[in-house]
Amino acid sequence: MKTRSYLKPFLALSLALAWMCGTAGAGTIFWGSPFPAGPPLLLDSNGQPLDGGYSFEIGSFGSFVPTYQNIDQWVANWKVFDRAYDPTPADAFDGDPEGWNTEFGFFAGTVNHNASSGSDSPDANPLDQFADGEKVYLWAYNSKTIVPSSEWALVTDSNPAGNLNSNWLFPDPNGVTPDSDYQLADADEAIIGGVNNVQGAGGFSAVPPSFSLQTAVVPEPGSAFLLFAAAAAHLIRRSRHLTRSTLS
Repeated sequence: MKTRSYLKPFLALSLALAWMCGTAGAGTIFWGSPFPAGPPLLLDSNGQPLDGGYSFEIGSFGSFVPTYQNIDQWVANWKVFDRAYDPTPADAFDGDPEGWNTEFGFFAGTVNHNASSGSDSPDANPLDQFADGEKVYLWAYNSKTIVPSSEWALVTDSNPAGNLNSNWLFPDPNGVTPDSDYQLADADEAIIGGVNNVQGAGGFSAVPPSFSLQTAVVPEPGSAFLLFAAAAAHLIRRSRHLTRSTLS
């Protein structure tokens, strides 16, 4: 056996090189929500805990900028990077097979950002790319169909100052420190729904005293358009009034 002792450092070096080659040009992305030490932190528009019927996705819209007014265009422009969900929501205590823990009410995911700027998640389109600097969003929903029963929350991190973890921007997968960590605790902007005790746009019937994420009732596209049109008409009338006052 002593004659084979030289194989140990050689084997260790080989394993190290194999690991380095296998991970070169790829970065691991960790994402999720905090473990609720007290009351549930992920709530719906009624203030009730989210259940296994909800999915949580991180991804990007590319150059498209999602707003409350163009909500009907989100699905067409969305690129899924990874998804956490419960494939068997009927069983409330089945653990977290896909990153969603129904029993305790939190989600967590780990996924690789490969050398071609794609995702190795089975829920991602292999043709989609997530370029260096693209903004990261978290989308929670029970259905992506815009109907009265659908509830969404779309949140992001608009101000990275003071982040506990990484900025919500996709990194360069070939960078020096490619690993990233997108945690819900750092999110501060809700395009729809609420995040970290701040409610954004959307329909709510309860205002919880504390929450990490709250979904909102999704408006029909016509309703969002009417709100936008009314605001635009008000601004136009105000501008005309100011113009006439100045001319007179």
